Amino acid sequence: MNAPTAAAEDVSDSNLEQSIQLRALYNLSLELSALRSLESVLKTALKHCLDLTSSQFGFIGLTTPDGTAMDVVEVQGFHASDEFYDQFRLIPLRPNLFARVVLDNAAVRTDNALRDPRRVGQPRGHPGVKTFLGVPLRIREVPIGMIGVANRKLSYAVEHEQLLMTYAAQVAIVIRNTQLYEELVSAKADLEQKVAHRTRELQQAQEALAQKAVQLRQLFNETVDIQEMERQRIAQDMHDGINQLLIGAMLELKSGRERLAVGNLGQADDALQAVQGILRNVETEIKRVVYDLRPPTLDALGLVSELRRYIQHFKKYTGLNCIVKVEGKSVRLPGQVEVSIYRLLQEALQNVYSHAAAKKVSINITFSDNELKLTICDDGIGFDLNAVEQINSSNFGLITMRERAKNLNGRLTIQTQAGRGTCIMLFVPLPPMQ
Repeated sequence: MNAPTAAAEDVSDSNLEQSIQLRALYNLSLELSALRSLESVLKTALKHCLDLTSSQFGFIGLTTPDGTAMDVVEVQGFHASDEFYDQFRLIPLRPNLFARVVLDNAAVRTDNALRDPRRVGQPRGHPGVKTFLGVPLRIREVPIGMIGVANRKLSYAVEHEQLLMTYAAQVAIVIRNTQLYEELVSAKADLEQKVAHRTRELQQAQEALAQKAVQLRQLFNETVDIQEMERQRIAQDMHDGINQLLIGAMLELKSGRERLAVGNLGQADDALQAVQGILRNVETEIKRVVYDLRPPTLDALGLVSELRRYIQHFKKYTGLNCIVKVEGKSVRLPGQVEVSIYRLLQEALQNVYSHAAAKKVSINITFSDNELKLTICDDGIGFDLNAVEQINSSNFGLITMRERAKNLNGRLTIQTQAGRGTCIMLFVPLPPMQ
């Protein structure tokens, strides 16, 4: 009667232990599934493994991306210094007691690691390892790391190995899912940051375009006004100058005909001489009007000569001290390019005369191998560049000059400060020499 009773008790104890293990495995699965950070998963998993195997300390290692080492990502039961951990956390994947778990993709057990032939030593400061059990962490049968537990008072049995292998299968899945989750969160945060950055860029671009549109509309309106004013000026010049001269010529011709009719040849000749003089004045006035529209010498003599002529004329009627300096070998540019540079100089000098209260202006023209540089510097009062370039600013001279520079595929820089004068620099690319 005693033998069957003992056997029944052994079966009952075995069933109870299996039930406890299954319950522990179930609880582990529930606990791990609720965790989202890899650090929490590793801590929780290793704690369960140490408790279930009654081990003194243990670790979890994950293989590095290049597959040459194992990174010890969690340690419990051994409180190493930060220096020790940083120095020895990477275990090279070469044949030794620990690394064989990953290399062979199989569990490793030993009753005395200090005497195990697979042992290759351990770093100074590492606790002594006697009993040891290591099992691989696998994803689709491919090892991604291992769980190692050590220093159980009694030897690790097959049951402990099977139990830890079962746990490792659960832990590997959770670790991989947590890594994917963290990668997803990181990718999402990175994407959101990029979207936010791109949105800000688009908003800034949209605001810049809106500002540009407002400036261009205002510039267009200003251009139309300037054109109308120019037409009015030309019409006034024609009326006050050429038209009056033509009326005078017609009156002299009428007088000449009347004198011819009565045979007064001398007075008729005087009238014709007067008509000839008036027509010469008409020719001169027409040339002046045409010159203002587009200087013929610009096409005939080139940009430098016409700039010098205009600056001399500007110096006379403004009284400003204008100093001109030309450096490098001047070259002819396409007609429209020379006209644009000429108009930009006119605009800059008119701004100096109207706004700068300057006494001196320096104009430098420099020709290099691949660029023309035009510099206009004055000793005037200067101005607040940011304020002038605001949307509501009524000063369209700078906007016009910037647009001219852009149309020339060049660039315009402005250096100014209150009380320090202003320097405007135009850089225009030159065509390659043939």
